[in-house]
Amino acid sequence: MGGHLPLERPGAPVRIDGLTYGPCMPSDTSTLGVFRSYDGEVVWYRDANGLLQELPPPARDGWRADDRHRALARALDRFGLWNHLGAGARTAAAAEVATGCYPLKFDLLYGFVEFHADGESLAEGGVERFLHEIAPALERHGLGLRVEQIEQPYRWPDHRDYVLSINGLRCVIWTLEEEYPWDASTVRPLATVNQLLAAAGSPVRAHTLYAGANGGLVFLMDPRVADAIRASGLMPDREIPALAVAT
Repeated sequence: MGGHLPLERPGAPVRIDGLTYGPCMPSDTSTLGVFRSYDGEVVWYRDANGLLQELPPPARDGWRADDRHRALARALDRFGLWNHLGAGARTAAAAEVATGCYPLKFDLLYGFVEFHADGESLAEGGVERFLHEIAPALERHGLGLRVEQIEQPYRWPDHRDYVLSINGLRCVIWTLEEEYPWDASTVRPLATVNQLLAAAGSPVRAHTLYAGANGGLVFLMDPRVADAIRASGLMPDREIPALAVAT
């Protein structure tokens, strides 16, 4: 591989909340890439299969972030991704994204915006425990949770369905007819949480990434954050948190 690597052409700019955010072509097409590591030692580009690969020298050494990264940093800051941080840390987080770092940094978001959601554990009766784990974060967004079990999963001898009450709303996590309930066990309770967040007047909604997988993640964030990431053209849809909606 030489120093000039193909970069998939992003689509048209997208307007979000009255402002225009990327995607756009890099300002210097001789320095192609997508993200850099936080220490600056590695730059990744996306190959023809959509997979991230390390950009080799000399292209790596000359790589710089471009307008896509800077527009994304402004959008994420505007839409509150780092609102839980102090002023200095928030400025630093935006600067990292503007200079080419991955926008969803786990160390900055975990416990406030980002949470683990093991689909297998949730399907096996762990939804209540998970909702209690994210309850403090939801409380900060004006939503207090009350979770009660209506039907207990795997109850012998009648093998009942898995059904909860979340703030008085009946939520069917899964039924006996569903063969693979891991995905539903992640998305359905969060879709109910989203109904409650909307009723509470919060702009934040629950989003999922790799829903149903053992390594699944949940993000509590303004949906415009996901829109801005998508508009940047820097990440494919499969790597962008998806809004949890009823299924």
